[in-house]
Order: sequence, then C-alpha cells, then structure tokens
Amino acid sequence: MTRVNSIIGFRPIPVTLLTVITYVSLFSALLFIDRQPPAVAKKGELDYWGVDIEEAWSDLEVLTRDFHPYNSRPNDDVRAYLLGRVQEILSRNGVSGFGNELQSSGYSGTVDLFDDGIPGKPGSNVTFVGAGSEDLTVYFEGTNIIVYIHGERPADELSPVLVSAHYDSVSTGYGATDDGAAVVSILQIIKSFTRPESQGGKRPKRGLVALLNNGEEDFLNGARAFAMHPVAKLPHSFLNLEGAGAGGRATLFRSTDAEVTKYYKRAKRPFGTIVSGDGFKAGLIRSGTDYSVFVENLGMRGLDVAFYQPRSRYHTTEDDARHSSKRSLWHMLGGSLATLRGMTDDTSKVFDSPNGSAGKGHNAVWFDLFGRAFSVLHLHTIFAFTITLIVVPFVVVLVAMWALGHFDKLYFFSNTAYIPPPPEHSIASRTTQGWRGVLRFPVAFVAASAGVVGMAFLINKINPMVVYASQYTVWTCFLSTWWIIAWVILRGADAVRPTALARGYGFLEQWLLWLVAMIGVAISIGKSHLGSGYWVLVFYSGFFTSAFISLLEMAALQKKSEVKIAVSGDDQAYPPEEHSQTGASGNISNRAANDDDDAGEHATEETPLFRGPNRPLSFAPHRNPRYDNGDHDSGDILVEEKDEAVYGGEQGWSKDLPSWTWILQFLATVPLQLVLAGSVALLLGNALAQTGADGSDMLTVLLGFGVFSIILLLPVAPFLHRITYHVTLFIFVIFVGTFIYNLAAPPFSPNARLKVYFQQTVDLQTGENNVHLVGHPDYIDRIVSKHIPSAKGKVDICQADKLKSGLRRCSWKGIAPRVVPQAPGGMPPEYGFSDWISYNVTKTGDGKATIKLRGRNTRACKLLFNKPLAKSPTLGNPIPGFPNTRELRLWSRDWERGWSVELTWEKEEDQEENKDSHSSAIVVCLWSDGNKVSDEIPALHEIRRYLPVWAIASKLADGLVEGSVPFMI
Repeated sequence: MTRVNSIIGFRPIPVTLLTVITYVSLFSALLFIDRQPPAVAKKGELDYWGVDIEEAWSDLEVLTRDFHPYNSRPNDDVRAYLLGRVQEILSRNGVSGFGNELQSSGYSGTVDLFDDGIPGKPGSNVTFVGAGSEDLTVYFEGTNIIVYIHGERPADELSPVLVSAHYDSVSTGYGATDDGAAVVSILQIIKSFTRPESQGGKRPKRGLVALLNNGEEDFLNGARAFAMHPVAKLPHSFLNLEGAGAGGRATLFRSTDAEVTKYYKRAKRPFGTIVSGDGFKAGLIRSGTDYSVFVENLGMRGLDVAFYQPRSRYHTTEDDARHSSKRSLWHMLGGSLATLRGMTDDTSKVFDSPNGSAGKGHNAVWFDLFGRAFSVLHLHTIFAFTITLIVVPFVVVLVAMWALGHFDKLYFFSNTAYIPPPPEHSIASRTTQGWRGVLRFPVAFVAASAGVVGMAFLINKINPMVVYASQYTVWTCFLSTWWIIAWVILRGADAVRPTALARGYGFLEQWLLWLVAMIGVAISIGKSHLGSGYWVLVFYSGFFTSAFISLLEMAALQKKSEVKIAVSGDDQAYPPEEHSQTGASGNISNRAANDDDDAGEHATEETPLFRGPNRPLSFAPHRNPRYDNGDHDSGDILVEEKDEAVYGGEQGWSKDLPSWTWILQFLATVPLQLVLAGSVALLLGNALAQTGADGSDMLTVLLGFGVFSIILLLPVAPFLHRITYHVTLFIFVIFVGTFIYNLAAPPFSPNARLKVYFQQTVDLQTGENNVHLVGHPDYIDRIVSKHIPSAKGKVDICQADKLKSGLRRCSWKGIAPRVVPQAPGGMPPEYGFSDWISYNVTKTGDGKATIKLRGRNTRACKLLFNKPLAKSPTLGNPIPGFPNTRELRLWSRDWERGWSVELTWEKEEDQEENKDSHSSAIVVCLWSDGNKVSDEIPALHEIRRYLPVWAIASKLADGLVEGSVPFMI
C-alpha cells in the first residue's frame, strides 16, 4: 500500500509531476496553435478541391504590388486584373453563358458574370445614411464584380449562397490579408465550383454567388452597392471573408445563428470562439465588416471569417505578402471550401422560409478545441444547462452533506469532541479538527488576486504599453505572481497546521465561487443574449464533480464518535526526542494539537513555525496500545490511532480516505478547463494587446490579462499545497526576470511597431496646409518634436483628437502636397491650389441651391454644411428621404466627372427671426493614392522616412490629403 501511495497517492511527487506536465503540455499546444497556422494541404487534397495554392499566391503578389484604395488609379488596375482572372478561370473550365443582366425567364447558362462598372452603363448606385450618424449621407457608385454559379435547383426553390470579399485596400496598406487573401481565395473557390465533371467537379445543389466588392474600407460602400443589384435579392445565406489583422489563422469572427455555424464544423482546421462575436454585439469592437450590411440591410444569415492578428500591421505597409504566408492563405481557403460545399449541398429549407425571406435561426455558441474539433450549441441550450447546473448540484451537495451528517461522517465544518476526551496533560487532539483549512483557499485567493491586480496597476503606472510588443511576458508575470502568493499561503498553512481536508475545502469553496459566476452567465444570456460564458459551465461542473468526490470520500471514514484512540503507558507529556518518528506516515497527534480551532490548546515558544510532512512533531511511543474504553491510568498519554496511510501531520482518521481520488479530481478540474479558458485568453490577448495604439485604456487591457491569469491557475489551487518548492523556486526566478522586463523594456519593437495616423489638409483659398499626426498621448509629442524635421520648432501644442478618442493630435505647417498635376506653364503646384477644385453655386430661391463640383485627379469629394438640410440632397434622380444632412460624401466610379447636387434648406421666411443666419458650406475633395508619396505627398514621405524604427504610419481618414474651399450660399 505504501508503494502504491507513493505512485498515485496524494503525495508531493505525483502531484507535482502531473501538474507540471499538464500545464506545460497544454500551454505549449495552445501557444503553438495560436502562433502557427496549419500546414498547406498536400497535393492530393488540393487536387480533390481543384485548387492551386501556388496560383493563388501568385495572384496575391500581383494584387499587393501597390496600395489600391477605391480613390486611386491602382484600384482600377486591380479591378481589371481580377475581371480578367475570373474570365480566364471560367473559360479554362469551359463555362458558358456570360451576361450582365438578369433575364426574367431564368439564366441563360451555367454561370453569369456581372461587371458592375462598365463605362457608359449604369451600375449599382446607392445612397444611405451613415451608420451611427443621422446627419451624414453617402452617395456611392459601385464597381463590383459578381459571379453567379447556378446550382442544380433554381433560385426560387433553393436560394444560392453568397461568398464575399473586398478588393480595395487602405491608402497606407498593400492589403495582403485585408483583404487580398480572401480575394484570391474567392478566385480559387470559383475555379473549384466551376470544374467540369471530367476533372472531378460537382455542381452544387444550391447556386453560389461570388462577390468581389470595391469600397469596403471607406464605409462598407461596396457591400451597400451590391445590395442595390438584382442578384442581391437571391441569396439568403453568406460567408464573408475579411482581414482585421495581418496573418496568422483565420478565425470565425461572428455568426448570425447556430444553423449556419454548423457548416463551419466541416472545416478541417476550424478556429474561433463566440467571445469575438459577443465583442461585436456588446459594442466592444468598433470596427465593422461587410457582414453588417448583409445581415442588417439584406436580412441574410451567415458567417464572418477573418484574420485578426497581429493588429500592429493592420492598415500599414506591413500588411503585405512578405508578412503573410501560404499557410495563412490555405487556412482561409481550405476552411471556406469545406464550409461553402456544406452550405451549397444542403437541400433543406433552413434558409428559405415560406414568405421568401431567410427566416430566423437560433443564437449560437461555438468554440474550437485545439483548432481541430469544433462545437456548436444553441444559446438556449446553454441557458437551460446553466439554470439546471445552478439548481441541481446545489441540491445534490445539500443532500450529500445531510446524509453524511446523519451518519455522523461529515467531517467538514466539524470539531466533534472525542468521547471520552484525553486528559488535560495529553498531547492528543481532543477533536476531529474538521474546521481546520476552511479559510485557506479564500485567504490565498484574495491575497494572490490582489497581488495580480496590484501588478497590473504598477505596470500601467510605469510601462503600460509593454503589452503591445511583449504580451507573453505580461502573461508570465501575472501567472507567476498569483502562483507564488497562493503557494506560499497554502503550503505554509499546510506546514504549520496540516489537514486532510484542505483539498476538499478548496473544491467546495471554488464550486461556490463558480456558482456566483454561473449566475452571472445566466443573467448575461437572459438579458443580453451573450454566450461568452460557456467555459464557466465547464469550470463549474468540474469543481462540483470534485467537491462531490470529496464528500463521497467521507463515506469511507469511521463515524466521528467512533474514532479510535490509542493508549500509551508513558506519563511523559512530551516524549523523548529519540522516540519521535518522521516521514510520510507520521502521526497527526502531535504538537499540532495547539491549533486555535482545538479548544483549550495553545502553541508554545517551543512550537516550530513550519512543520512539513517530513517532520511531524513527536508523539508517544506505542507500547502495547489498546483502544480507549475510559479505563486508563492517569499517567497514560492518549493519542489518535496512528497508521502508515496518514500523511504527515494530518488527522489520524484520514487513514481511511482513498489515496487515489485526487487524480479523478485533477482530471475533472484542470485539463479541459485550461484548454477552453486558455483559448479565450489567447484570443482576447491578441485582440486587445495592441489596441492602445487606437486609444484603448491600457489599465482595462492589463486587468483583462490579470483576470484570465487568475482563472487559468484556479483549477490547480486545491493541489498547490502538495507542489514541491522546486517548482515555485523556478517560477520565482521567472517572475523576477519578467517583472524587471515589464517595467523597463521598450514597449515597441520592429516587429510590433506603434501605429500613428497621418493626414494633410489644405485650404485651397489661402494655400495654407497642415500636417496632422495622431497617436498615443505618451509618445506622439516626442515623435513629432524629436524625429520629424519639418515639425521641429513649429508645433505649439498637441491636443486630444476628436476623431480617435483617447489619442492626441499634433499639427504643423508641412511640405506642400502635389497630388494634382502641375498647371500649364510650369507653375509650381503649391501656387496652383485653386485649380484643384472647381465648383459653381446657383441659388434658385426658396432655400434651394444647386452645386456643381469637380475635383482634379480624384473621384471622392464631400460637402459640409453649417446648417442641416430640410430635405434630402438630389443627384440627378431623387434620393430616398434623408433630411437633416450636415455632411454629404460623394463617390464616383469615373475620374473627374463631378457631381451636380440640388440642396434645400429652410425657407427664407422661416429665418426672419435670425436675420444674421446664412447658409454656408465647404467643398472638400480627397486624394488617397499613397504610391508616389515622395513626389505627390512629400509630408507623408518625410514621416515614413524619419519615424523611429518602433513606429509606423497609417491613414487617419479616407483621404491622405484633403483640400477644402468654403463658400456662402
């Protein structure tokens, strides 16, 4: 039995080994999956799908040669390339039936290709109110490319599935993962779904609509334009492919319902959790994708799959093919192929309700396991489980405790006195010592958690942005802080006052802690329909199981009133030292009897401060022991019966406790909990670590890291007092290193550069131009004053930015831009500002006016009004009523064509009370092409050249340069 206990018993070596192996292996696996996308599939699998990853990568390299925002010439080149590639793929697959408009009698062929931007033909024009701003109106002319691959069943019987990506980039990024990887994935999807049967192709049951939209970066304009196209009325389900990072794995960002999410389970390497979707739902994530348009404007049901890390490269020059990989590309492409095949082969009516709409699904909860398995549950099922788990285990525990109490075996919360009691001079314990250990976990939890929170405040005070480039050192510092404090308290208490109930109390008290968390989960589901607390159910269930096992263990014990007492005929209250015993089988009856929960017994100055399992205090030697029946000599010393199964100085009755059940408890409370909580922690860490550049409060970010550090170590807390000091000593060394590093290390690096935001504005009447650089308030002043030559000595003040909350704006007179070609006669561009914009205002009376405007070398302008319009603006044909407009944004598919806008204010008689009130406006045109900044935007070229190596420039708004002209109406 002793040998068995040494192997599987609740002893230091087995517990330490299992804990270390479990944490190291699971953390390593989670980190590997998080940092390394899966390998590209072998040739056999690629041939099965009919795709070519090398061809896709070649396409990506072409798309990312230049910045290509909507308002740039390279955008037209990218569009022409994509249109040619689509035609080439379809022709290679022998597909017929190209057209550009729907026919009432059905489609004429297998595939229809819609070029939504043919010069001279009307495309999808859209006017809409800006999201979240009722005084903003946007007019946009689409240039989308749409491919409709017909299914075996007609669209009016089974609606087709939409797959979408946008081919425009931002003006400061090449768009490799935002959204080039998605675009080339759709090219391969078109290739796969149009293969002839002779090449292994299979016609889908439902049709597939492949959308390459243009203008997403400017206000989701491309998807809004698609909503005006006749084809947009056909699909009821969709898969949107996006990029909000610059590489890594593509994650399932959000989903409308459980029914559509189940198709993502088909992916060979699924990745994602409902936590990201709830982040959007709760408004914690402020950026948007075309998913919003498909759901809110078109009423479709679908999925949003996107790259999400590292965010420091997002919308910068480092979003290029060099910083991406074929692995990342295949992860998105492979998952999309499997998902779409499942969606298009489904012949059920799940997306086709009788009224012709997409219907409504059930809220979903989803998460992956090691990037291989994927679980999808209904939110109402999680809610039912939550309520059940709150009620049933509580009742079970109460019944179990009542039953144990009824049979006099409930040692928890009990100091049952022995009958007859030992004499006063005995060193034996007089009670079962059942209260011992009750406060250990609460004290350790509060103290260790307070240490982590304090560490978060300290880092936030001294070096808050260190998490930007070194999130793993912050994780390590927080984890080691909690471990060290908790271990010292729990191990120290076990050394001074050993008890066999420490583990059981830890499980019971953590179960109650997670019970509170479960109530919070139930409230969040019931009130806000948020399912991010799914992992709490696993923690709660595991700790209930372990707490119940601890209760069941007591069924093996004697009744408290029948605990055996051994009698020794020695009249020494404290026997000679040579009779003391040491080792794992030591007797609990020793000087631990001075515990403050044992009435009438107190510690003396001779009591050791620490007494570990290998050095219990002395006990009376056994000389023909007999069980106490009340008849013993007054000189006899009463001790609890000793047994080799008793560990260290724990209570003598613990000899009957099973020695192996801790393994079941460990398996119930540690591995799965670490996998689920670890996945959520890494997702949140990657999503939040670099948001400080966007103005996020870093204390909130650090506290988030701290909370999940605590959560990740809570499962091991009931076992901590058995972990050997060697582990903690090693962790302490790591803590010292990470603590010093987090306080002293540079927060940024060449691989994680601080984003700053650029824009230049020009008053075309006066020729005055200003360069604006917006960034983190702790660094932007230093960057501008010390690193930018043209700004030195010219920046009087930097102030809080109105566009980006939490950031700071510095402005100065910069180098004049040359975005408009030089005027005839060789006049320097800076003297030709008045030629950039031409406009004409015709006032027709009754509060009406017509403005004709045009910008040179641009197809994006806007009008800003000092007073809101009484009616919606009109461009050629009436626009749906959007009154109260203060800003009108205009986007044309043609260069320098211009716009004619009819405006209506309040009638003049309504303004008599305020005769000084006059209508005025500002014409603003945008220049967004950043490919030739040394010639066209030298101020941006200067910033890129002189920024410190740890900083990188991104765009502040749609236009890198904005030229404006004010006028009265």
